[in-house]
Amino acid sequence: MRLVTSDIDPLRILLVEDSALLRDMLGEMLDEIDGVVLNGEADGECAALQQMEIGDVDLAIVDLELNQGSGFGVLQRLKQEPSRFGGVRAVVFSTHAHRAVRQRCEALGAEAFFDKAEGMDDLLDFVETAVRQGQQRGHSGRD
Repeated sequence: MRLVTSDIDPLRILLVEDSALLRDMLGEMLDEIDGVVLNGEADGECAALQQMEIGDVDLAIVDLELNQGSGFGVLQRLKQEPSRFGGVRAVVFSTHAHRAVRQRCEALGAEAFFDKAEGMDDLLDFVETAVRQGQQRGHSGRD
């Protein structure tokens, strides 16, 4: 992982994905974005929630299919208990891109939905925009 050397707080990301190969690939791509720190990875719902409860996460990138639990469960807990998890923002990155699935994710508080088949660039653009917005505010997320 690359160290961020600016005075601006980095955007701290948790990657919630069951595929180790995809976690590694996406982690490398995120590491190339200035102002981003990959603060953790989880392959299941409980592990993701534990890491978010500890803190140091601004944005969770969540797959819906996990080794334990589901991304829906992660989103539901974030929506039900925002103060417990520090108001972590969440986006979904999944192959299950049907309209009904997207609507359910939106109802559970996901800021955006990206299809793994064709949305990698859009996801990275979203992250870059989130970094820029954080820099304009003087920080990237929660205090």
